[in-house]
Amino acid sequence: MIPKSPVVTELEIKQSRFITSLKPVCSLVEHQQHIAECQQKWPGANHYCSAAVAGPPNDGQRYAMSDDGEPSGTAGRPMLNVLLKQEVAELSVVVTRYFGGIKLGTGGLQRAYSQATVEVLQATEFIEKKVRKAAYIHYDYADQKIVSHWLAQYDALTEQQDFAAGIELQLAVAESDFTDLAEALKNATQGRVELKEC
Repeated sequence: MIPKSPVVTELEIKQSRFITSLKPVCSLVEHQQHIAECQQKWPGANHYCSAAVAGPPNDGQRYAMSDDGEPSGTAGRPMLNVLLKQEVAELSVVVTRYFGGIKLGTGGLQRAYSQATVEVLQATEFIEKKVRKAAYIHYDYADQKIVSHWLAQYDALTEQQDFAAGIELQLAVAESDFTDLAEALKNATQGRVELKEC
């Protein structure tokens, strides 16, 4: 599941403000940009703690976390744990904290940063990400209308197109739709158009 759009929530615990910003990202570079955006948007805060799952949920190479000056293990790790438990992907979460003068202690901080992350996730609309595979088709101009119709029905993405004697398309097709789309194209064109894996 990936977030549909950015979300911001706010929480106050013992006079400390926790502003949580969630943003869809596809890389750790974008995650760093998100942290910089939060620093600009909420200047003068005490901490900008963060966690990200910038790729698929099982790709440990694309995780990130930072306590940003809070005691070690009290912010980034609890935030990342919440994200991994929810099995969400391609997102960056930054919690901007304005210290209110009352210390929360390490347990209190862990709870606060976890709660801030849980709340922003609850406020976020998630969508299913389709796993796509590369495919290609070659067809005559006469079949253009039928082919376009079925590619749209199955949300196939055109990566590359070549118009010569016939039309050749490089596609990205959802794995779960591949067989059905191949069948639909074949039937609609009396077997003239065949969807092939690259």
